[in-house]
Amino acid sequence: MKRKTSHLFRALALAAGFFMVSAPAMAQVYGPGTSSASLSLGVAKQFGQDYTVISGRYGSFFVDEFEASLGLEVWRGHEPEIYKLIPELRYVSSSGQTFKPYVALFLMRSFYSHTVDSHNSFGARAGVYYVLNSSAYVGVGMVHERQESCDGAGLRECQYYYPEMTLHFRF
Repeated sequence: MKRKTSHLFRALALAAGFFMVSAPAMAQVYGPGTSSASLSLGVAKQFGQDYTVISGRYGSFFVDEFEASLGLEVWRGHEPEIYKLIPELRYVSSSGQTFKPYVALFLMRSFYSHTVDSHNSFGARAGVYYVLNSSAYVGVGMVHERQESCDGAGLRECQYYYPEMTLHFRF
């Protein structure tokens, strides 16, 4: 399974490198009616095991710099597999031309492939996008997730921190 994870990281690194060769263009302000989609890759730990986290997200900016989105995460690499549905509210600063910081708040509903009960969590993410061109970005950030009503009996840890890399597209 480690071999599959390293292939995913290599593919993402190659895609990011390919896009970085193009000169960053002046980015437009995130305004109402602008849509976005992103693919993320990260690593995280749950149940004392390391997982590869793959996610996709689709969103729409409802006012300048604020986006509402819905995402899906898949945690692979160990049992149980984990699936998360994530509504999110994200702020993306339009201040820089090359780097754009972002912060987000989210809720999650987690589903498991085996006997673990579904549950809710909430958290925040923060990072920075590197502008590739007017509609493509590469992001690097951190995620903090906290389990709701966590007693430590079913889950080994009640909160998690993990990194993420993102390919983000606006249209």
